[in-house]
Amino acid sequence: MLTTEQLLNGLPPDLTLRFFAKFARMEFALKQRRLLRFTAEGEVAQIGQPSLVVRLGAEFFAAVHSAQMAETLIAIPPKHFLVGGNGGVEFGAQPAAIETTSDLIGATWRVRNNLFHGNKLFPANRERDERLMTDALAVLDMILQALPDVSSAFQEPQQYF
Repeated sequence: MLTTEQLLNGLPPDLTLRFFAKFARMEFALKQRRLLRFTAEGEVAQIGQPSLVVRLGAEFFAAVHSAQMAETLIAIPPKHFLVGGNGGVEFGAQPAAIETTSDLIGATWRVRNNLFHGNKLFPANRERDERLMTDALAVLDMILQALPDVSSAFQEPQQYF
């Protein structure tokens, strides 16, 4: 069985645990506040980034940018993890620098998705990975500041796992 260090493959344990835990808690809070992607009744509940973007407004990006809280995430956002023609996976082209709240939220969740589902092979640029995780956590903190009802749900004890 792999050790925690082997599973993390060079990612810092404290930051990675905080990242996983905060994202899990944030997704719980967003679901509690019905910021879900609308599909159909009985479908799997998923975070509705467009709903979150509308709630945050265009000024959210300006606030994050001016606070210089997510410089790497904004300047050099994470790549998309794509299915290739042979059914394998690979990273896509480097996205342009972020200029909108929608792109910022998308890139923040892409950090999460790439960490959860992406390529964790060595060698990797762990310094960049750490900066992206730190930037994404800062964006989550700013979401909690901007949306008191989401912050309240985030603070509530969770009853279900």
